[in-house]
Amino acid sequence: MFICEVLKLSREIENPKELILDESKKIMYAEGYSGISIRRVAKKCGIAVGTIYNYFPTKKELIVEMMASFWEEYFTEIEEILGSREDFYVKLKNIFDSLGHFLIRFKAIWLNSELYNFPDYIESGLKKENIYINKLINLIEELLKKEIYGHTDSDEEKFDTHKMAGYIVINFISMIQMPYLEYQFFENILKKLF
Repeated sequence: MFICEVLKLSREIENPKELILDESKKIMYAEGYSGISIRRVAKKCGIAVGTIYNYFPTKKELIVEMMASFWEEYFTEIEEILGSREDFYVKLKNIFDSLGHFLIRFKAIWLNSELYNFPDYIESGLKKENIYINKLINLIEELLKKEIYGHTDSDEEKFDTHKMAGYIVINFISMIQMPYLEYQFFENILKKLF
C-alpha cells in the first residue's frame, strides 16, 4: 500500500526533475556533497528512489546536472542584460560584473576541497563548464555583431568576431581571478579597437 501511495505521489508532481534538483541543492548548500545521497534526496522530495534513478542514474550525474543548473541561472541573468536598452559598453560591463559575482559563488559552492575527493566529478564538471564558457563567447560574439559591427559603414569587420569574443571572455575571467588590471583600462583598449 505504501509503495503505491509513493508512486501515486510521484506521478502527481508536475516537474519531478526540478524538484529533485532543488532539494539536492538545498542539501548540498546546507551539508556539502557528503550530505547528498539518492535515498536522502528521494526522502526529501517525497518520491521513490527509482524515480530519482529515472532522471539521474548516478549521484555523479545528479551533481553534474546541479552544476549545469547553476550555470543556467547565470545565463538567465545574462539574457536580461543583453535584452536591456543599454549601450554596448554598459552591457559588457554588466556582463563582467555579473560574471564576477557568479564566479565567486561558483567557487564557494562548486570548487571546495570536498569535491576534489571525486576526480571524475571534476572532469565531468569541467566538460560542462567548457560548454558554458563557449556559450558565453557566442553571446558576446552576437553582441559584437549587433552592437559594434552592425553600426559600421564597412562590410568588412576589423576582427573575427568569434576570436574577439573569446578574447573578451578570457580577459574577463583573468581580470576576475587575478585583479591586476582595472576594468576601465580594458574598456579603453576595446574602445580604441572598435
